[in-house]
Amino acid sequence: MKTKTNFFPAVTRALLSVFILILPLLSCNFFGVPSYVLTVTLKDGVVGTPDNGTHSYEDLTEVEYDYNAVNYLHTVEVIYEGGRYEEDGSFIVYTNSALEARLVDIRATWTLTINNESGVAMVTPEITFSGADVLSGSFSDNRGLSGTWDGTSNKITITYGNWEKYILTGTLFSMSGIWTNGTALGTWSAVRK
Repeated sequence: MKTKTNFFPAVTRALLSVFILILPLLSCNFFGVPSYVLTVTLKDGVVGTPDNGTHSYEDLTEVEYDYNAVNYLHTVEVIYEGGRYEEDGSFIVYTNSALEARLVDIRATWTLTINNESGVAMVTPEITFSGADVLSGSFSDNRGLSGTWDGTSNKITITYGNWEKYILTGTLFSMSGIWTNGTALGTWSAVRK
């Protein structure tokens, strides 16, 4: 009969222990759809959505983004979780994250690969783009060659002033395209150093 009198206090202690263990989990929203914070930074010259600031989204929400340059001649790039993306698209939220929308600025040193028509690399100089604006300027490479570049409206034109008639054209965002030298042609690409 002694076990009957100890039964209720033992059950009460067991329930109290379970409650004490579960209470912290309830307070941290463990039982429900988690929410995550997206921190958005819009750099000068860029407008769009989501806007500057912090935004809260439930787990696995698809977030659409769309950014534009204030000056239509500029090109926008979006940096999200270490990746580089074009100015509009979407992603799925599954953690706290950051997004930055900014103007494409190629003013830096790049490794340029120039391929012949068959795709075989002919030369791979290091090229440094400079200029007062992100739209155009001059460049020089580590071979002592130089010229001008223009990057308006997501198009890039690189014109050598002292290397035969080499003109490289392509897409500013991808930094790749085709080259011509009179009747000869091939492809090119560049990677930021």
